[in-house]
Amino acid sequence: MPTIHDVARESGVSISTVSRVIQGASNVLPETRERVEEAIRKLDYHPNRLAQQFRTQQTKNILVIVPSIGNTFYSEILAGIESVANKHDYALLLVDSHGKGDIEMRCCDMLAQKLVDGIITFSTGIQKDKLKQLARQYPIVIACRYFADTTIPNVTIDNIKAIKDITGYLLNLGHRRVCYLAGPSDILLYQDRLGGFQEALRERGLKVDPDLILHCDSSIRGGYDAVSALLNARRDFTALVASGDTMAIGAIRALNDAGLKVPEDVAVAGFDDISMSTLFTPTLTTVRQPKYQIGARAMEKLLDLISGKELSNWRDVLNYELVIRESSGGLVSAK
Repeated sequence: MPTIHDVARESGVSISTVSRVIQGASNVLPETRERVEEAIRKLDYHPNRLAQQFRTQQTKNILVIVPSIGNTFYSEILAGIESVANKHDYALLLVDSHGKGDIEMRCCDMLAQKLVDGIITFSTGIQKDKLKQLARQYPIVIACRYFADTTIPNVTIDNIKAIKDITGYLLNLGHRRVCYLAGPSDILLYQDRLGGFQEALRERGLKVDPDLILHCDSSIRGGYDAVSALLNARRDFTALVASGDTMAIGAIRALNDAGLKVPEDVAVAGFDDISMSTLFTPTLTTVRQPKYQIGARAMEKLLDLISGKELSNWRDVLNYELVIRESSGGLVSAK
């Protein structure tokens, strides 16, 4: 097995120069770096991770926490994280927290034990004050979710404006009785989206009907059960907005099982533009989040924290897009 000494001999440089190239140091001439990298490829040399960690106090490992690994929404974001991580020789460790604070706290303990260099989390099961304290001590970035009134670094979109836009689209079609699947009530992201939905109605002079706002699990089953219960209660509505695509897909299934057609009887819109949105029948009108870009930017932000750089801004708000498909239908008469 080749050693760092072999690489130094092959490239005609010192061992310390080889080490600086491996660590990505900037104080190496381009032609020297190229010569060392060529020797590494030729000899198929793989640095000793444990030895590197001992010298640099870095593990080159990043922990990513998701609240539900089965939710396909996260797959493209993870691809964005991985693309940036690979360029900087970082490996990813993935944990499904199920939204539980105790699991997330155990993950944060890995930072204190120097088992990972930083954390990107999509879950906020930890109490806000505790996470604020941890973020002051260690590199932590929140993606897609966040806490209000904190400066914990995060990457997201304007959820309030996005849900107002998708709701406004349905209102422009003439709908006046709009059901809303609000997701879990204890998560700030879903609170924001609910607030945006209510604002959209009020700005059109429409009354917010609490009977048409349903808090449910952010899953297909959650959407299905919520809409089934609403239909059994014989509540009248002509459109439905879900704060997540999985809930919207469950809602469509419930409507179909009740003998209602989408969009002919009820227009439906979701949020997130998961891959299933284009495969489901009818295809789902939704809000497209820039998932890959969210992941890439979150990783870039985390690398800045790890390297000790001063962040130019603690919150990055990325653009989104309305994607109009079959489920929202065409113009209906005002009611």
